[in-house]
Amino acid sequence: MAIRRNLILAGFVFFFISSFASATSIPISGVSLQGQPNFNCCFNGDFFIAGPGLSLSQGTPDGPTSIGGCVVDTVCNFSYSIGSAATFCSYCLFFSGGSLGTKTADFLDASLIFTGSAFYPGGLTTMSVPMTVSGTIIGYKLVNCFPNGNGCSLGPIVFDLQLSGSGLGTVTLDGGDDIAGISTSFTGTATVVPEPTSLWLMGTGLVGLLLRKRWLANASQLT
Repeated sequence: MAIRRNLILAGFVFFFISSFASATSIPISGVSLQGQPNFNCCFNGDFFIAGPGLSLSQGTPDGPTSIGGCVVDTVCNFSYSIGSAATFCSYCLFFSGGSLGTKTADFLDASLIFTGSAFYPGGLTTMSVPMTVSGTIIGYKLVNCFPNGNGCSLGPIVFDLQLSGSGLGTVTLDGGDDIAGISTSFTGTATVVPEPTSLWLMGTGLVGLLLRKRWLANASQLT
């Protein structure tokens, strides 16, 4: 009987923690850029994302002049990914950063995937394509930087976010069949991933609270 009660107790704590972890979501809107049609970016993709108490951005120098190609009269894949600025300058200041509430990050480790496809009839210079976005952005402090902001090392994690959403991509073609760049405006949610220590403390606190309540109930029955 005691084992059964403990299992029920553990299940309740797990359910509560899971519910808490999935409830911290922030509505967001954003813009992402890949390639360089008329806006001279982006070494590994740029973005700006904002929501209540949330601001994230990445801006890198010139990137590739072509990010893919299409075949006339077929469905063209316009999907692309955006990684962190570390591929450009290792860990350095100035190219990415953001804040979540009172927490500020010097560097964003982004891993975003934009997915979309559409029929390409040929002869177009721009197209509008429905896109979905998913991925993660982890904010870090940087430490031991040189005076010029280069040569930093990763410090502690400031926040960890899981992103999902949808929007519309504006595809620019170079006059032929090469994709020169894509700009996507999107909305969605950013879900805050709780720190493992916080979950553990919350879980042990709940267990202690429930055990105390059970002890008091048993004590009152004895008297």
